[in-house]
Amino acid sequence: MEYRRLGKSDIKISEVSLGCWVTGGTYWGGADDNESITAIQTMVDLGVNFIDTAEVYGNGHSEKVVGKALEGRRDKVYLSSKVWRSNMRYNDVKKACEGSLKRLKTDCIDVYFIHYPSNEGIPIEETMGAMLELQQEGKIRVIGLSNFSKEEMEEAMKVGRFDVIQPCYSLLWRFIEKDIIPYCIDNEVGIVNYSPLAQGILTGKFTPNTRFKEGDGRARAPLFQPGRFEKCLEVAEELKPIAEKYGKTQGQVAINWTTSQPGITSAIVGARNAVQARENVGAGGWRLEAEDLKNMEQISRRVTDDLPEFETFFTTRLKNK
Repeated sequence: MEYRRLGKSDIKISEVSLGCWVTGGTYWGGADDNESITAIQTMVDLGVNFIDTAEVYGNGHSEKVVGKALEGRRDKVYLSSKVWRSNMRYNDVKKACEGSLKRLKTDCIDVYFIHYPSNEGIPIEETMGAMLELQQEGKIRVIGLSNFSKEEMEEAMKVGRFDVIQPCYSLLWRFIEKDIIPYCIDNEVGIVNYSPLAQGILTGKFTPNTRFKEGDGRARAPLFQPGRFEKCLEVAEELKPIAEKYGKTQGQVAINWTTSQPGITSAIVGARNAVQARENVGAGGWRLEAEDLKNMEQISRRVTDDLPEFETFFTTRLKNK
């Protein structure tokens, strides 16, 4: 496993990290707490040292599970959590952090993200002011931003330093390459990207006949819509021979592609159980050859060159269109 410095901080994190969104228990059919704990512990024992969660994941449940899983292992990992957009006021940020610290059973959160920009007109100066104070108090080490545009990042940086961002990025979702990745490289800001498997499409486990259970948000996500979903599946299928060349799975190859891109510090992947955890770890510790990276670039563009700009990865509502 390769370890990379997070922005200008003194933290070095594994190129593959664990995201605990599904651990919240209310998404994509939920997750068993005991299996989640085993998955977390398995990834840590195999060298993953960055665990990402958020107060909104299962209304705090994910943080509680993570806290329990890391008992006796806390010194082996860097913990990351996020303050939700309904808590952007100064006092609310401070209160939210205290809640996360308690649920995670720790006295310091290594990386604390603003989960989304405020949708209530709360100035970034107020939110960042609280984050900077938490940093001064030693309750958080590194400040991060999640799902911010380049312009929003620039406004935040005027208030205070942040060292990492968390955007959506994969072979099938490459919007950040336009201006966000260049900004982060120029300003030495780390990038830990989520959904490197495009919500499971790039694992190769889906077919054109796949139907999701009621409540599964993927049924509404842009890449899963008729006409587009089939093209995405073609990309996943074309990863097979590349995966076979390295003795890897399609998913491992897709994750490795993201961690091979300029500016990317680590790819965040989820795991419901120990089997998925071990497979995720297998995406690190090796590198795709230049020829295969070029081939994957060409395959990817069959989808991304015709993909409209969406508000987020989780909705079909178009942005500015």
